[in-house]
Amino acid sequence: MPAESTTPRRLRRLLALTASAAATALVALGGGAIPLAVSDLASPVAAAAAEETSEGVRVNVAPAGATSVSAGAAIDVVVEIVNRTDEPIDAGTVALDVATAPLSDRDDVDGWTNGDPAERPDSRRVAERATASLAAGAATTLTFTIPADATGESWPVIGVGASLSVDGAAVAGSTAVLANSRVTSPDRVGLALAYPLTTPPVESGLIPAERLEAWTAPTGALTRQLEAVDGAAVAIGLDPRIPASIRVLGSSAPESAVDWLAELERMPNEVFPLAYADADLAAQSQAGVDAPLEPLGFADAIDPVDFSEGDGEGTATASPGEIPDAEALLDWSFTRTDIAWPADDTVASGDLDVFAAGGLTTAVLAPGNVDVVDDPVNAAATIEGRAAVVADHRVTPALRAAADAASDTGWRAATSRVVAELALAAGADGGTAGAATLLGTFARSGGDRAERVAETLAALASTPWSQPATLVEAVGAPPVARTLASLPESQQRLDNVGRMLAAEQSVEEFSDVLADPELLTAPTRRDLLALLSTGWIPQPEEWTAAVGRWLVDRRAITDAVSIVPSSTVLVVASETGIPITILNALPYPVEVTVTVAPSNGRLIVEDAVDVTVEAETRSTVSVPVAAGVGSGEVALEVSLASPDGTPVGDPVTVPANVQADWEGVGAAVLAAIAVAVFAIGVLRSVRRRRRDRAAAAGSTDAADAPAASASTAEPSAEPAVEPAAGPARKPAAEPAPERPGAPEPPRND
Repeated sequence: MPAESTTPRRLRRLLALTASAAATALVALGGGAIPLAVSDLASPVAAAAAEETSEGVRVNVAPAGATSVSAGAAIDVVVEIVNRTDEPIDAGTVALDVATAPLSDRDDVDGWTNGDPAERPDSRRVAERATASLAAGAATTLTFTIPADATGESWPVIGVGASLSVDGAAVAGSTAVLANSRVTSPDRVGLALAYPLTTPPVESGLIPAERLEAWTAPTGALTRQLEAVDGAAVAIGLDPRIPASIRVLGSSAPESAVDWLAELERMPNEVFPLAYADADLAAQSQAGVDAPLEPLGFADAIDPVDFSEGDGEGTATASPGEIPDAEALLDWSFTRTDIAWPADDTVASGDLDVFAAGGLTTAVLAPGNVDVVDDPVNAAATIEGRAAVVADHRVTPALRAAADAASDTGWRAATSRVVAELALAAGADGGTAGAATLLGTFARSGGDRAERVAETLAALASTPWSQPATLVEAVGAPPVARTLASLPESQQRLDNVGRMLAAEQSVEEFSDVLADPELLTAPTRRDLLALLSTGWIPQPEEWTAAVGRWLVDRRAITDAVSIVPSSTVLVVASETGIPITILNALPYPVEVTVTVAPSNGRLIVEDAVDVTVEAETRSTVSVPVAAGVGSGEVALEVSLASPDGTPVGDPVTVPANVQADWEGVGAAVLAAIAVAVFAIGVLRSVRRRRRDRAAAAGSTDAADAPAASASTAEPSAEPAVEPAAGPARKPAAEPAPERPGAPEPPRND
């Protein structure tokens, strides 16, 4: 197992905590929650084929051991009967018919293969055989010989039909067209082939290491695809997610995956890139993007330990020991990089312009997306002023049927049809149809029945009516003006794509809280592209469930930074701070701006506060406020924003009770107390001084008493003055005479 950094693991743990809420999103998406097990990731093409053949009785008719025949001689054919019902089939009769005239053009072929049996060209019954009963789920084959006189040597194509009847009632039937190898054409058509090298759909933008190991094992899906196309005349449309998923693991990549990538680099085939994860280009355009989306980076998924100097691994643009960037992980020696290959029958008017805006100036279009042209023409086309190559509407369906055949007889029947179509396109009927360069495309199968792809490529390489052509040659052939058959995708699918694009935009805006926004935006974009993979189109219910889970995960990211609700805050000071607690559930530090908006003028918020909250922690910040006018209740709306001003999370209302007058009352009380204490101190000091002076005066009076008596005995020459009424005043005390050596009395200062 590869090393994994702690931070991405913690981010996934955060997203896992929200999984239980996915059902809510699924209701909005119009789908139910459907468990997605590993087995559910099988190829949608195989799933569709299984559904198609899950019921009923099927009959296939094909040449025995070949894909073409020699008309005018005895021809051995095999009729296969497959019972896909739950009940046995009773014994019956198999009849073999042959057209009595050659099938000389495409109209004749259509009349033989697609028309009502009653309206088919005249036929001759050449053989009948009784069949035994056939158990439920069983299959059997019978061999017939078409007599030599039933066909002509110059017939370009032979029509053959087989039918099964039980008790006189028709049960099933089939037709085939067989090319006559005796009739050739001097002008062989060019046949370019394109094969999409993809994986079954997964929800992650990088393929997990355990799946890479399984898919690149000797019998894995990627290995079988590589072996099927190795060295064949077929261009490979490569999903860039595959090499990126291997390279991003560095030395932790499974050895089988590293070897697989080296083998792909060695192959001589033309290689062009599909959209990352084979994302649905048409859906993106119809959902309103200006150009096809691309991955933003891979730094979040790289463990530096896997790219140490000692591992010896590197990429085309990154040396060993160097951490590869996105360019290095996606680098490849592509033959062309201007090709868009949208899903079949999904392109609408205007989509080609959107593709071109992303540098994809040539589109590979399915035959159903373009108005049919009866005669064989070059695949190169001009559609709505844009370059395109159109898959041939007759070769491609048979080619895909051959690649998806469940039995040898079914494969020979389908491959015979491809060969017959090529014979007619080359002018084997003596006409002038040759010289065109056609395009055949394989379906996006994710590796199912890749061995049939190899057999089909080998059979087509040896036909006398076609010659291999490269995709570059097909694109460069003289273009034919064609008309687009506008086929927009379903509104429900486009609505879901629109929801995903909106969710990605929300994550992008939110990601500004990180020093490196790519830590969030890069994995979000990769996973979005994975969910846009064309492999999900045949699985709408599973896709809807996956989209619901992804939307819930994106909401968990944008809700990971939030304000913790608070109880009522009491404000009693004219200036104070409001404590705000911020939760960061992300595994990365975030930077946010805290803004507080009061509901009235009782509080005034001075400034917003910037704060950094460490990973997976809470942080409390104090937002300064000042008292305004009056007291009472105030609702504080607290909100967060990223450094560029984008709102983060939902605002929270914090109730506050403002009693700012209490500060003035308290100050007045304290001042009064201080004045009272000071006054009491002064009064006590004055009274103490008076007591001290009175005591000193009493001592002086006692010392001067004898002198006062003597002075009153002598008559005074001065006239007596009558004292005024009122209390008698004590004479002022005179200081006592100093005695030598007596200590100085203390002073009352």
